Amino acid sequence: MIKLVDSKSAKKLDEDAQKLGISGMVLMERAALSTADFIKDRLLACEKDKKVIAICGSGNNGGDGIACARILHEWGFNTEVFVVGKEEKFTGQTRSQVDLAVNSEIDLKIVEPSELITDRDDFFKNVIVIDAIFGVGFKGRLEGDLEKLARYLNMFNSVKVAVDIPSGVNGSNGKVESAAIKCDYTITFGVNKTGIAVYPGKDYAGEVIVADIGFPKKALDMVSCNIFTFDETDIEYFLPKRKEYSNKGDFGKVLVIAGSEEMCGASYLSALAAYRTGAGLVRIFTPEANRTSLQNLIPEAILTTYNDSPEMDIKAATEEKLYKAVKEWADVIVIGPGLGISTRSKSVVKKVVDISKVTTIIDADGLKLFREVIEEKENRKLDLKKDLKTGFVLTPHIKELSDLLYLPKEEVKDDIIGIAEELKYCAGMVVIKEARTVVAGEGRCYINNSGNSAMAKAGSGDVLTGIIAALMVGDKLRSFMMVALGVYIHGLAGDILKEKKGIHGILARELADEVAEVMKRYA
Repeated sequence: MIKLVDSKSAKKLDEDAQKLGISGMVLMERAALSTADFIKDRLLACEKDKKVIAICGSGNNGGDGIACARILHEWGFNTEVFVVGKEEKFTGQTRSQVDLAVNSEIDLKIVEPSELITDRDDFFKNVIVIDAIFGVGFKGRLEGDLEKLARYLNMFNSVKVAVDIPSGVNGSNGKVESAAIKCDYTITFGVNKTGIAVYPGKDYAGEVIVADIGFPKKALDMVSCNIFTFDETDIEYFLPKRKEYSNKGDFGKVLVIAGSEEMCGASYLSALAAYRTGAGLVRIFTPEANRTSLQNLIPEAILTTYNDSPEMDIKAATEEKLYKAVKEWADVIVIGPGLGISTRSKSVVKKVVDISKVTTIIDADGLKLFREVIEEKENRKLDLKKDLKTGFVLTPHIKELSDLLYLPKEEVKDDIIGIAEELKYCAGMVVIKEARTVVAGEGRCYINNSGNSAMAKAGSGDVLTGIIAALMVGDKLRSFMMVALGVYIHGLAGDILKEKKGIHGILARELADEVAEVMKRYA
């Protein structure tokens, strides 16, 4: 697992390191050296005469940038420094770095931001810009000439390198409230930052390099791990193991309550994904009209069907079938994909919510119906902190989550991390599906770093529910990790398909098939 820290935790890490005896100036010099090494090796190796311009603020982030420029200057590179902060606001360390730079005879000027917005179109063309104006503690918005400077810099084809985090990006939640410097690379220190793991901050960060600057292990261990992400090595560690001496019953039974007369495909995709991820048995509970199609599409699945009218509650015979499937058969339940919004569907969801005692994943149409069921039962608005029971997993996209929270879509989209931090205290779990999906529950958050826009296709979410279901039935003791792992594997399947087929031509069923390749490759 890879820890992610917000602004507060990043500051605490720095303070803890200093309490353990590592001075702030030593950390600053190491941060500067890491950034300078990267620029030398990656950006100046073939263009040694290329100019480096460091734009620095008055805080310690500015001190990092000044020190980096000084080191590059000492190595013989063409370097210039502009400090846009007021002298009276320099931190002690930044003042020391200014003095060191002057003693090294580097070209350093203290300027107003407006002075860098010049009519000389060639000044910022084909150069390397070091962005060290604001660090990870920044929040709010760039204003006035600083906002104009960020927009001005973004006009040029210069290679931009952020020190710790791009200026204008909120280090905790990735918000950009006015403007930010759009960087090609971000060198961040010790631990990756939440604000550049999610959009829009991620988009401004470019390629992120986490540099080891010598934080003591004890200080790193004290960093909270309430927010984390995965890398490929985690798949082998967390993926449920399969015993050789076993049978299909040992690998769990997934019940997929999905599909309507018009949407047979959703139930197929969830069931296929569950099988591809390792489930031993999958039963699809769906209208009789889907039987022939599903028998042809996925003959491995067990089918339980019903003929009830969509305009009516389910009949006693169907309710008995559902009860047996939920109470006597299933280890994990998926409900909602392609279910449709109808009286019949609502009665199915209500019955499952009332009687299920196993892990239950609610997706798509099931989410709207879940909200309606709770509203009618409790005679009030849905409150996820009260109403999301242990063992229940909701998988909404942004619009669906905004409906569950009774909030405008844009408000949810703009504060995914803040909302996830609240939802992590629910008894159940919530998978917030976005360009960088976030899982909240059990007092922590997972931010996904796999996947791509090629996956934005109908049926992709149905595949995700099947993957999660199969993993959760395989390891019931690490439920949160299985949900997070499912999201990660789903994204990796999309990444492999993008390599094979490009950004436009991926189909959801191919995602399900590619899950096997992910597990073969990394487990």
